[in-house]
Amino acid sequence: HGDDHGDETISADDDETFTYDPHSWLDPVAYGAQVDVVLEKLILAFPNGTGDFTENANSYKAQLQTLDNNYQDAFGVDGTCSVGGHDKTVVANHNAYSYISVRYDIDFVTVHGLDPEGEPSPQDIIKVINHIEENEITVLFVEEYTSQSAVNSIVEDTGVSIEILYTMEMAPSDSNDDYLSMMNKNLNSLVDGIGC
Repeated sequence: HGDDHGDETISADDDETFTYDPHSWLDPVAYGAQVDVVLEKLILAFPNGTGDFTENANSYKAQLQTLDNNYQDAFGVDGTCSVGGHDKTVVANHNAYSYISVRYDIDFVTVHGLDPEGEPSPQDIIKVINHIEENEITVLFVEEYTSQSAVNSIVEDTGVSIEILYTMEMAPSDSNDDYLSMMNKNLNSLVDGIGC
């Protein structure tokens, strides 16, 4: 895996080009570092709130550590999925999960690159279908707002079921979930999808 968080360049138009996976918050450890940055800026802007800001940040980072521990319990070197000899390969509609992939050594095979709006080529679809069949994968993960029609041909050809992996780019459409609850749903979905 290395530290590759997506190395392909996607350009929807001249104003919007990126060469990395921006979904760093999907790694609880990276998200904890972001909490530190926000804490620092809040203290600079509102020094009278230093105590409360620090207490809240520390409390939240403890919850992020628990979340990371739960992912490690499943996918770490001594985790349930690793010790059980499960192939930690999953298929997703687009490459929004490189931080999870690197942190927890999960291989993501994706239909789209970094651009969720991109159109996969027939070769991309065939590659994913072949990977599903060769590895007996039973689940295709999509983001909450992905159109089912975008993945219908893969479902029809392979019989995989569709499950949600939240990227949290938008607020949940049907719940009061927050970051921690959606990341726990992602954990449960990944464990179920991998079969461990």
